[in-house]
Amino acid sequence: MKYLIIGASAAGLAAAETLQKINKNCQITILCREKKPYSRVLLPYLLAGDVVEQEIFLQVPEGVELIGKKEVIQIDPKKKEVFTTSGEAFSFDKLLIATGAYAVKPELDGINLPFVFTVRNLSDIKRIQEIVIKRNRAVIAGGGLISMRVGEALHRLGIKITFVIKSNHVLSRILDKPASVIVEQVLAEHDIEIIKEDEIIKIVKGKAYLDSGRSINCSLIVFGKGVHPNVHFLKGSGVEVNRGIVVNQYQQTNLEDIYAAGDVAETLDITYGEKRINALWPVAREQGHIAALNMASIHTICEGSVARNTLETFGLPIFTAGMGHDEGLEVVREQGRSFYHKLVLNNGVLKGTIFVGKVINEGFYLFLMRKKLDVSKFVYPLLKNKFKYPNLVYSYLHISHL
Repeated sequence: MKYLIIGASAAGLAAAETLQKINKNCQITILCREKKPYSRVLLPYLLAGDVVEQEIFLQVPEGVELIGKKEVIQIDPKKKEVFTTSGEAFSFDKLLIATGAYAVKPELDGINLPFVFTVRNLSDIKRIQEIVIKRNRAVIAGGGLISMRVGEALHRLGIKITFVIKSNHVLSRILDKPASVIVEQVLAEHDIEIIKEDEIIKIVKGKAYLDSGRSINCSLIVFGKGVHPNVHFLKGSGVEVNRGIVVNQYQQTNLEDIYAAGDVAETLDITYGEKRINALWPVAREQGHIAALNMASIHTICEGSVARNTLETFGLPIFTAGMGHDEGLEVVREQGRSFYHKLVLNNGVLKGTIFVGKVINEGFYLFLMRKKLDVSKFVYPLLKNKFKYPNLVYSYLHISHL
């Protein structure tokens, strides 16, 4: 059996590991756009100096052939071949598409100037590192997770930071307004400027012009306004694509022998009850593993995932999961100057959480959401995040029999 995997990040490598364990005599080939695979999650930490470059590279399973510097531009499902920019063709019996996503860059004047960046590839970090010692202010477009991590890294390098965000609060895709107030207070304490409900419309050397008419003198601009699945090479292939590649519960596309996993695939979001892209490292690994099992004819169902984020920004711990920033369902919350707790429920079933400040037992909340258990009798202990480990088993035994 000849297995071909496009992409060498979490999903692709997890699939390769699984296939190799199932059948050590099969042929497994990974096509990697980069020279060798690395963790994109660690790029902001590399920028900050928390890790060195050799620590971000990922291990390729023994017995798996990785071919670097190969970018796929076309798939021919009938001939069972993929084609690269170098004009080479690679054949397959079973194919896994695990191409991930690319950073979004808006179309505006000056977007390609040499001091304007996204942070998605190792080459981005290297270019920033080459010039950052000369910089005095960075403008970061976007107030999401990527922006926060890059902003903190640059701040630690002594760069003054201005966030320009289109929404009315930071981290708007995972936090509601009250939670973001605490984050913004912490940013202010670190002398971080935040410009809300505005956006960059033009860039010239040394200056960013905003839609409001304001301009900011700066020597570095970073766009952290999200990512888009790498699906451009699928045009004309017949593979069904919505925002990402549409797959069934076996991680299989609409075409026989072609599978997809990771940030490029749309799978079931358990709390929303619909297909979404949950671009998370553990989710990608799980999907890659399940895809590989099914590619090897070991029928295994992917039950779906819960979107979640565990991070610490400027020393402030944050945990969000599911529909945490929604307000349409039953909501309970408590807050103080330095903490915020919120639960979102639907008929007693936990659908989302936001915790800003100290939080423990994140996995327990994810477990409750995945299992769709009625937590009506335990709402306030859950809200206060008071469960200690011995109580987890006790709580589960009682909840599961409600």
